[in-house]
Amino acid sequence: MLITLFFRRFIPSALVFSGSLFFLFAIDDRAHKTFLAHIGVQTTPQLLGQLHEHLLNSLVPVGVLLFVVMTGVCALFAIARQRQILSDEKQHEQLYKIQLLLDSTQEGIYGTDQHGCCTLANKACATMLGFDTPEQLLGQQMHNLMHHTRRDGSPYPESECSAHRMSETGVLGIVENELFWRRDGSSFPVSYSVLPMRDGKRAIGMVCSFMDITEAVGQLSGGIAHDFNNILQIISNNTRLVMKECDQSTSLRSSLDEMLTAVDRGVKLTRSMLAFSRKQFVRMQPLDLNALVLESLELARKLLPQDVTIQCSLYREPLMVTADSTLLQQVLFNLITNARDAMPTGGCISITTLKVQEPDPELMLLHNMTNTGAFARLLVQDQGCGIPEEIRGRIFDPFFTTKEPGQGTGLGLSMAIGTMHQHGGCISILETSQSGTTISVCLPLQSGTA
Repeated sequence: MLITLFFRRFIPSALVFSGSLFFLFAIDDRAHKTFLAHIGVQTTPQLLGQLHEHLLNSLVPVGVLLFVVMTGVCALFAIARQRQILSDEKQHEQLYKIQLLLDSTQEGIYGTDQHGCCTLANKACATMLGFDTPEQLLGQQMHNLMHHTRRDGSPYPESECSAHRMSETGVLGIVENELFWRRDGSSFPVSYSVLPMRDGKRAIGMVCSFMDITEAVGQLSGGIAHDFNNILQIISNNTRLVMKECDQSTSLRSSLDEMLTAVDRGVKLTRSMLAFSRKQFVRMQPLDLNALVLESLELARKLLPQDVTIQCSLYREPLMVTADSTLLQQVLFNLITNARDAMPTGGCISITTLKVQEPDPELMLLHNMTNTGAFARLLVQDQGCGIPEEIRGRIFDPFFTTKEPGQGTGLGLSMAIGTMHQHGGCISILETSQSGTTISVCLPLQSGTA
């Protein structure tokens, strides 16, 4: 490589040098001839030969000296250039390894300069924010891009941003109750931490690492569900073996039947957890939402106390959707259970089905829904005291619950929203006040019935 670099510089320089010598020789020769003609001296071949010899004796020593200097300069340039190339290659290799390391993590990582503009990002960061490549993030003002709005929809100034404050103070902390916003306008709950980048004592930017809480909890619940399902299968198989050896008339038989019923409910729960983690094969089939509601209410009424009643108002025509009946029932049971818990002194739960021809564009954008046709809407309304404003944005978060310890897992609504996303629909708070709360579930209608 050194020889190649040398000749790349030497050959053009030598050509320029040689051309310059010939040019100087020609100019000097012409000047002498003009001078001799001016003073009246006849230019004979012998005189011209002596003149050329004199010019060569003057130019050659200087030319040789300059040629040696030029060769040395070209050699020094080649050595310096070689060192620069090797240094650039080493630096490029180090940057490649760093980028490879960043891209190998599941957490999103990005860095910014003093102005909050992105200077580096990994693939996970780009993917979670809805971009194709990390390069699309470079140079963008990150707070304005993905951290501009609070849960309640109010603006989130950069001066009040937790990430901005942590980068200034240098105090490491973990923030969990905030949203990041994707390129398409949808949002997701995150847990993130920030560290400042310093050059000596001078802050030159920050590095933020974050993870999608929904994905993290999905992985956890998926792992738990698989193990729990294996345990349930052992219990179920051994219970059935005991039932074969047990007389039908014994009291033990009824206890074994109750065990199998409990196991079946546990299996359905694990299916919901796996659906939430997106590891469960969903059995999608055409079904009438009205028929599913009626079937589910027969069991739901048995689970409610006497002071809680259910009022049902179904759409006049069948609402044909494509769904997993078990998962959809689980969503309905969860909403009914929450409505019951919201009325400790009793009340009425109203369940309504509707056909929506034109869904709310803002709702579709918020939940990243792509269906443009009609929707079936399921409304579950209670007569409780409503949802406090300070927690409305968190009720769908995994493990968030307002119940006493041991009374709830906080996974019910987060599983419901995961199920709705798998079905191409959504679940949201339609209305809440001191007189009650209405939860809305939307599912795309089959194209033939829309």
